[in-house]
Amino acid sequence: MRPDPLSLFELNHLIKNLIRDGLAPAYWVVGEISELKINASGHCYLELIEKNEKTDYIKARSRATIWSSNFRMIKPYFESSTGTALSAGIKIMVRATVDFHEVYGLSLNIIDIEPTFTVGELARQKQLIINRLTEEGVVDMNKELEFPRLPKHIAVISSKTAAGFGDFCDQLQNNDYGFKFYIKLFPAFMQGEETENSIISALEQIHRYDKYFDVAVIIRGGGSQADLASFNNYRLAVHIAQFPIPVITGIGHEQDETVTDIVAHTSLKTPTAVAEFIIGNFLEEKGLLEEYAAMLAEHAGMIVEEQKERIQQTAILFSQSARKQLSAFERFIDNKKISLAYVSRNKTESGFSAFREITKNIALLVRSKMLKSTHRLDLMKNSALQLTRSKISLVRYRLNELENRNLYLSPSEILKRGYSITRCNNRVVKDASALKEGDMLETIFYKGNRKSRVAD
Repeated sequence: MRPDPLSLFELNHLIKNLIRDGLAPAYWVVGEISELKINASGHCYLELIEKNEKTDYIKARSRATIWSSNFRMIKPYFESSTGTALSAGIKIMVRATVDFHEVYGLSLNIIDIEPTFTVGELARQKQLIINRLTEEGVVDMNKELEFPRLPKHIAVISSKTAAGFGDFCDQLQNNDYGFKFYIKLFPAFMQGEETENSIISALEQIHRYDKYFDVAVIIRGGGSQADLASFNNYRLAVHIAQFPIPVITGIGHEQDETVTDIVAHTSLKTPTAVAEFIIGNFLEEKGLLEEYAAMLAEHAGMIVEEQKERIQQTAILFSQSARKQLSAFERFIDNKKISLAYVSRNKTESGFSAFREITKNIALLVRSKMLKSTHRLDLMKNSALQLTRSKISLVRYRLNELENRNLYLSPSEILKRGYSITRCNNRVVKDASALKEGDMLETIFYKGNRKSRVAD
């Protein structure tokens, strides 16, 4: 004979009594928070899971509740002790009672929490991420990129309302040295659950135009230690490590180094420090150019002085040689005069003519020698001056070429050559098929801009 069946309520009530009578009053339980919601009454509802560490397969799942009376104490205690927000994605150790309700089923009632477990677990997870990046050979990839000498075009990932972003822009654009920078903001969340995906999305946007940027900068203002949890993320770290241009971080922390800082090309403490670092590169280059200019001027001056001295020495030598030759000719002429004086007594008028011709030839020969010596001295002077001017012109040409090259690459020069930028809803239009009839367009030219509407 079949026994009388139990109603569902009776069965669930039986289970409830068995659990209450057969289990200890409370247990310490370890699990990962997969969901966390706080209702208007202040009660916190969680879903705890346990995964296989190698495959991420969920092998256990349970609902849990922290009633508002306990949650008001547990939440600030946990966050002040760990520096981390009580949120999805972290592992916790809690003391909980096992409850079974006839309608809502099995759940855990959390009455206490052990923050030191989470601190150790976060450190362990961070180290596991670093080890994985090291094993994959990507941890130093961004650091190995050559840093540009003059990073003028800067892609910034930050919240557009963040004070840190404002400080960064003010520091660069109002620098004391008149350096010019092009800054393009790619907005992203800097804290909360959306941080990872929004920063990765911003990196992907920059990647499409990486040829237009020298560096990418990730900055945020100050905040609690809990806000840094999003920057200890494997996916985000892999994107930064393999990014094609150098990445600089300034995420507003003084002590803890995140995984994001480790894989970035250059890690600094604050947005202002990032701006100072970039300006410092320009100051260093400026100092080198000034040093080279001074060295070239000094070298040119030395060459001029050497040539002057050489010309003076040559002039002295020519002068001495000319005087010797003149003295020799004078003696020769005197001898000839004496000789001719004896001969002329016995010669006719033709003898006097021959004497005058010889005297004339001797004078012409002396003038020719003097002209040749003077001409050679002038040639040496001109050659030395031309060599000096040529070297100075070459130095000026190289300095002008460096300045023109920087000007040629500026955005205004690109627009000046006939290019333009078209935007729709404050976004750059890259694909005409994305436009629809009625869309308002703004086209930016080298001089001014114009608005238009898509008619067809």
